[in-house]
Amino acid sequence: MPSQNQPADTSDRLRCPSIVERIGEDPARWLDWDLLADPQRAEMVRTLIDGIETVERLRAWRAVERKLANDDHNDGARNPLEEPRAAIMQRLDQREEWLELHGERCDRLPDEIDKSCECCDSDGFVTAAELRERREEESARRISGYDPAGVDTSKTSPKTEATGLDAFATDGGVEQ
Repeated sequence: MPSQNQPADTSDRLRCPSIVERIGEDPARWLDWDLLADPQRAEMVRTLIDGIETVERLRAWRAVERKLANDDHNDGARNPLEEPRAAIMQRLDQREEWLELHGERCDRLPDEIDKSCECCDSDGFVTAAELRERREEESARRISGYDPAGVDTSKTSPKTEATGLDAFATDGGVEQ
């Protein structure tokens, strides 16, 4: 049974049920905020935009940003805008360019992993577990010759004791 004291998302904000039906999320949940006053939320919005993997989802985000700036359609918005935020629109444009260049995620992922290449079939193919094992062996090899008792640091040479601080000054200063 849901708590009576902690309602889910009942705050005043723009709601876009048609977009929720189409893409499965409501970008207004993230965009209907004063992002200048909340830098953590602004960073989260930038990260969410950078993670958009389909052009359809990206265009829905763009539509919500424009809807927030449209007086006829932003009823109930927590943070109505005078015009779409340039930084958000620019980030969305950059992401769309990236998607056009690299393709949507479903286009980039192979149906199955192709292991017909020489690197995967050869004996030289290294797994992550083998790399970890190699790293541990290398660490053990490097510290195997170290003996803390092998160096006596309690005694200094007469030359070191006779040397003053001026011999160590290397700041290029003027002698006085």
